[in-house]
Amino acid sequence: MNRAAAAIFLAVLCSACPPKRIEFGPEGELTDAEVVYKRVRENQDNIVSLEGDAKLRAESPQASGTLSMFVSITRPSLMHLETFDFFNRPLASLVSDGRRFGLYQAETNTYYQGPSSPENVSRFLPVLLPAEELVAIMLGQVPLIPPERMTLALDRKEGVYVLTLFRGPATQVLQVHPKFLRVVKSEVRGIPGYDLKFEDFLERGSLIFPGRVELVAEQAATKLQVRYQQITLNGRPDMTLYELAAPEGAKVVEVDERGRELQSGAPVPAVPVEPAPPAVPGS
Repeated sequence: MNRAAAAIFLAVLCSACPPKRIEFGPEGELTDAEVVYKRVRENQDNIVSLEGDAKLRAESPQASGTLSMFVSITRPSLMHLETFDFFNRPLASLVSDGRRFGLYQAETNTYYQGPSSPENVSRFLPVLLPAEELVAIMLGQVPLIPPERMTLALDRKEGVYVLTLFRGPATQVLQVHPKFLRVVKSEVRGIPGYDLKFEDFLERGSLIFPGRVELVAEQAATKLQVRYQQITLNGRPDMTLYELAAPEGAKVVEVDERGRELQSGAPVPAVPVEPAPPAVPGS
């Protein structure tokens, strides 16, 4: 080896990044996929409600931008969201009890109401998700595919567990924080779905909660990011926030399950009932 080659080799060797120091939880390093899967489910299921302020960043073919948002959500499907512009003027508010929804748009003074279907919820956020699934994601929870089998590895370079769930053609790869045993990243492949990322974890007593939640739906070219600011976890929810009522003087528009506007007094068209598909992210 000549001197030039030796110098290049040494430079590359010295610049190589050492593996991250991994801090494990009280159980130490885990090697059983079933145990990690169980801990993940336990740690994300212990948060049931959230109330506070956030920043919402949306990127979609229809529109992009950042808004201030007030959030009040309670499992399984209670939701109250309000957005404000740069000058803190109200733009829109969405309320859902899991069965019905009400959406008020301040610019047109219009109140939409009807079934709390993915199509109707998407009038507020540009994603087609059931209210229950959206609430779970905003609470830092990952909808998990029911696994037929699973594998576990430790990625020392990234400093995370890699828990992979398999069900038929579907694969869900979860990067799991080794100390908090919370999912930091979820990627679903083999079926229509979306990717999730959780960052800036907060420790609130025994609760571990991500301060930043990101959803990416590549097929819809849509990306949503919620960055929480001042929030309260597992407080007693104010149930009046989930009451469905049109603001006084607003134009009320009834919509059906598919988001189609109905004429006043018109019957709701029947929607064929199909067997429910397996519960998978993005279904």
